[in-house]
Amino acid sequence: MTLPSTKTLQAFLATAEHLSFTRAADALNLTQGAISRQIIALEELIGVKLFYRHARGLTLTPQGSQFVTRAEDIIARLYHAISEVAATPSRIKLNAPSCVTAWLLPRLMAFQDAHPEADVELTSTIKHLSEPNFDAFDAVIMYGKTPKQPSLNSQLLFEERLTPLCRPELWQSVIGDSPVTMAQSLPKFTWLHANPTQSDWRLWLEHCDQPRMCSKSNQHFSTLDQAMNAAQQGFGIAVGDITLAAQDLQLNRLIMPFDDSVSSGQSYYFLYPRQSDNPILNLLQNWLTSEG
Repeated sequence: MTLPSTKTLQAFLATAEHLSFTRAADALNLTQGAISRQIIALEELIGVKLFYRHARGLTLTPQGSQFVTRAEDIIARLYHAISEVAATPSRIKLNAPSCVTAWLLPRLMAFQDAHPEADVELTSTIKHLSEPNFDAFDAVIMYGKTPKQPSLNSQLLFEERLTPLCRPELWQSVIGDSPVTMAQSLPKFTWLHANPTQSDWRLWLEHCDQPRMCSKSNQHFSTLDQAMNAAQQGFGIAVGDITLAAQDLQLNRLIMPFDDSVSSGQSYYFLYPRQSDNPILNLLQNWLTSEG
């Protein structure tokens, strides 16, 4: 069965309200003839008369009165559906530590290629935040232990595993091709630290049973980004995360002089409020997990 158009239903409801083709036409900014033709077409489509025609106006038939309620419900449901879809947010404001940018950006670009209806606005911060900020952002990537807040959706992206990293040219210039032990090689380099406590290096050395090993010199930075940037430029060796350095390792911009890595006990998580009604958030979360 052919269904009437919404334009026809609106013409019927206007006519039922005013009981006049002329006044219905004025209300819808149409001609009286256009309204009349739509009502005739609707009556022919459903096979019943909806109006009695009188010399001085119209009255609804019993079937017409019954159809008014149905038509109003159809139009109301359609408006509601359109409003829900139109209000569905397709934009995500995402906050992430700047150190994950190299890992995150290719995945975001691939996500937006696959889902052009989504718009992810990325803001980065050089500091690891202790608490997520959902006043300014729809979702955050946070570094730390497993979040315990029941009000948050939390998805593990990857665990942090640390190992020394440096430019291959630096290693070659200092060590050459001769096989050497860790104790013979590492003290010859400048150690690059992402914080004043040297915690990453201390964790690595304790893992390797070398807690008393020292370097020829040390350089301290305020962020992991800065320490890794210095390593990429050949200024020394930094202890960095294998996942975050994956692209540099693949392109041979950095090397892992040693096979061992140590878990820091920290991880990166994708977080957003459970009460959020943005379907793009769950879509992005699943994408980052499957691509991670």
